[in-house]
Amino acid sequence: MIVRKISLVMLLLVASVLVGSAQDKMTKEEWQNQITQNTKLRDDLKTQLVGLNKEIDELNAKNTALDATVKANADKLNGITGAFAASVAELNAKIDALTNLSDADLYARKGEIDELQKAKDELLKQKISGMKRFAAGLADMQSKIDALKARTIDKDKFYTVGTWAKDRDCLWNIAKKKDIYDNPFAWPKIWQGNRDQIKDPDIIKKGQKLKIPADPTLTDAEKKATRSYWNKKH
Repeated sequence: MIVRKISLVMLLLVASVLVGSAQDKMTKEEWQNQITQNTKLRDDLKTQLVGLNKEIDELNAKNTALDATVKANADKLNGITGAFAASVAELNAKIDALTNLSDADLYARKGEIDELQKAKDELLKQKISGMKRFAAGLADMQSKIDALKARTIDKDKFYTVGTWAKDRDCLWNIAKKKDIYDNPFAWPKIWQGNRDQIKDPDIIKKGQKLKIPADPTLTDAEKKATRSYWNKKH
C-alpha cells in the first residue's frame, strides 16, 4: 500500500514538471493559474509524503517488535526442545544400562523397568513428543523397554514352608531341593527375594509362602548382602 502511494506521489511530481514545461504555450493568466495549482499540488504531496514517512516509521517499529517476538519465541522453543532432548537422552542411558546387565541382575532390578515405562509415558504426554525429530526415537525407546520386560517375565514359583521337625526346612535345605535350585549355596536368592517376609535369614516360619526366583544366580547386590550376613555371624 505504501509503495503504491509513493509511486503515485512520484507520478504527480513528474506531471507537475511536465505541465510547468509547457508554460511558454499558455497565456499569462493560464500560467499563473497553473502555478497556483502546481503549488497547491506540491504542498499536498509534501503533506502526503510526511504522512507516508510516518507510516513507514511506524511499520519499521512494528517489524522490529515482531522480530524481537519471533526471536524470543524461537529461544523459548529451543529451550523446551533442548530440555526435552536431554530428558530423552537421560532415559535412553538408563535403558541401555539395564540392557547391558545379565539376565540375573536385570531380574533383580526389574522394578526399575516399570519406572522407566512411567518416565517414557510422561514424555509422551508432552505435545513436543509429536515432533518428527522425537517421534521415531520414542518409538524405538518403547521397543527397548518391551525387550527388557520380555527378559524378566515372571517365571517364579513358590514354596510353602513346613516344619523343621518334619521337613527340615531352612533356606539352605530349601535351596538344596532338586525341584528348587539343587544348590544349597543359592539360599541367599530366596532370602533376598522375600525380604518382605524374612528379616533374619536364620528364621523362617511354618506356612510362609516363599517366592523362588527363577534364576539362582546371585546378583552383585545379593552377594554383598550375603557377605554382610556372614560378617555379622562371625
